[in-house]
Amino acid sequence: MLKPLGETTLLKEQVLKKSLAFTLIELVVVLAIVALMTGLAVPSVYRILESNKAANGINWILMAIHLARRSAVDYGTMTTLCPTEDDGVCGGRWHNRVMVFTDHNADRRVNGTDKILTYLNFPYQGATLSWRSFGNRQYLQMTPAGFTNFQNGNFVYCSEKQEPQFARQILLNRQGRVKKARDQDGDGIWEDKLGKPLRC
Repeated sequence: MLKPLGETTLLKEQVLKKSLAFTLIELVVVLAIVALMTGLAVPSVYRILESNKAANGINWILMAIHLARRSAVDYGTMTTLCPTEDDGVCGGRWHNRVMVFTDHNADRRVNGTDKILTYLNFPYQGATLSWRSFGNRQYLQMTPAGFTNFQNGNFVYCSEKQEPQFARQILLNRQGRVKKARDQDGDGIWEDKLGKPLRC
């Protein structure tokens, strides 16, 4: 016996409605899997973000060094790179703001015919950048030949939480050449030129 067309359509609609619904157990299992995947992904994302910040932070000062060196050669005079908190005066912290200026008499002050070439603001709040040099001079001068003014040293970047795996370093020699420190032993922590882990 054949069923009327209307009953078959009604039966199909009821089956379709039941198949579109989730049971409570299915919903709990899916939510548990999503929570587990999110928990696994968050630390990886954090490491990626902090590694990128470290690379950008150390590249920021590297760009400033190259700008000071290139400007010294182009202008044919001494240039100074230093931290600044007041316009035209050296002093402060490297991880706040720096300036590059021509320094004709090499006195680390903007005066006479000296010209401020640029100010650069550090991109990351909370992270630190420090300059360690012979004589602990908190400035860097470049000569018209592209050399430092008898200075060598290193810049160290540290993350806000001071985690050693995100510490970065660049080394600067008297010839004005820069070299980045590397993770030489593959343990996730970069080493200095003596092979010792970087510390913040």
